[in-house]
Amino acid sequence: MKNQSYQDDVDIAAASLERMLSSFAVLSPGDIERIRSWFHGPAMVHPPGGAVSLHPERKDARVVARGWIARGAMLEDGRRQIVGLSLPGDVILAADVVDADMAVWALTEASTLDASLLWAAISEGVDVSPRLLEAWRHFRSAERLRLARHVIRLGRLSAYERTAHLLLELYERQSRLGAAEPGVLHLPLTQDMLADILGLSAVHMNRTLQQLRRAGLVDYRTGRAVLPDLQGLALAAGLSIADDLADAPPSRD
Repeated sequence: MKNQSYQDDVDIAAASLERMLSSFAVLSPGDIERIRSWFHGPAMVHPPGGAVSLHPERKDARVVARGWIARGAMLEDGRRQIVGLSLPGDVILAADVVDADMAVWALTEASTLDASLLWAAISEGVDVSPRLLEAWRHFRSAERLRLARHVIRLGRLSAYERTAHLLLELYERQSRLGAAEPGVLHLPLTQDMLADILGLSAVHMNRTLQQLRRAGLVDYRTGRAVLPDLQGLALAAGLSIADDLADAPPSRD
């Protein structure tokens, strides 16, 4: 019999993944039951900085139950560039970690569950409803779009613009999960971690956050960021508010 801690992780991961997929297409109770049936094996706990192992030859996949996980490059001199963030409910696929220089590691204490059965069923279309397949396609498209936006962010936006852009993106993702209070972003990342995502030095990151705070757009403290003016933050990022925040979950009417 699996212990309560494992069951708690299954419930958290399943609920987060269900909310995320349901934000792209309305799922039936049967779809949700199928999602839950695909998790198996013991939960893995990853300490901050701990590697998350994935094996491409086995079509490995893990769903995040707790914590935040990063994907990126670790350079020999200690510098690193984070190219993707996985939040609770996100599925990490070995197929996405294609470069030998890429690594996956926990930014905060995290736990993940084996989701290889889910990935195999969806990729092969076995006993998967059209609505669930549609939700999964949108889910994966959103991830690819985030990667493209990250390239644009690093290549063309100023430090001020890219920080505003990232905060809006994370707020939209948490809104899909139903985890964001209006104008409040759960952000368990240090300034050094934010710098590694945005390609900035720690000093430049601190200076940029101070600029955003003085502009009345962000009140950042480790653990959370208050965003009192989403429209102003979108303007600071060089966006229309529709660009990043109008990807709202579909109406249930």
